[in-house]
Amino acid sequence: MSESGLIIPLYHIVEEESGKVVIAAHEISGFFVETGAQAADVLIYGSARESVRLGKDLPDVELRVVNSLGKAIGSYYIGRVGLRSTLEGKGSPEQGGFVATFYGHTCRYATAGAIWRRWASGRPLANGEWARYPVESHDSWLHVVQNSWFETGHAAKRYGVGDICVLDGREILGESSFYCALGESVNGPGGYFGSTLDGLADCLASSRNDSAPFELVWEHFSGAQEKMGASLSASVMDVLREFDVDVTLR
Repeated sequence: MSESGLIIPLYHIVEEESGKVVIAAHEISGFFVETGAQAADVLIYGSARESVRLGKDLPDVELRVVNSLGKAIGSYYIGRVGLRSTLEGKGSPEQGGFVATFYGHTCRYATAGAIWRRWASGRPLANGEWARYPVESHDSWLHVVQNSWFETGHAAKRYGVGDICVLDGREILGESSFYCALGESVNGPGGYFGSTLDGLADCLASSRNDSAPFELVWEHFSGAQEKMGASLSASVMDVLREFDVDVTLR
């Protein structure tokens, strides 16, 4: 909600071909779900901006996450969306909307919706903000990082100009948190620098052509290694050294 009291959309359901916004919604329930959860109805809290008919599919649509200025900061290709019925406002017009089916299409990052709301707020992300979330939400944060990074026009490479990047191993509690920490170390808060070993290699390969080599100072490495596992830690080190990153372990 804005300071003026207006409800600001967080999601747009958009026609893929024309780019028209069909429905603007401030909340969607049933799309961001736990892995293994059964697909259910999706509740879209918002209103139509184009003419829609209940019982008829929207044939080729994308779900876009938008910020307070209406600019897309993330996206999901859905395909068909079926509008089954309307939601009544129950005394509050903001609660109105549609009961829909995405035909089994879901996002298996359960807390991504809450994280998207934070990203859309317009407030700058803080260093280490991702680490304030429970460890089970770090994969959702990483998912939002990667989705938004490419949606907003970034490439898989290093944008920072500093010669030294510092990685705080105390914040690394597993594989997802490692990539959250690395992306922030290399590209600042909300920054992406891979989400898998292959993604890390892609970022390093692109960066090698566009910027000078950098040094990675990995503080509290032994604790991070224990949380990540020796195999993953060794594989990460191999990839970094393959692309001539000077790694200092502390």
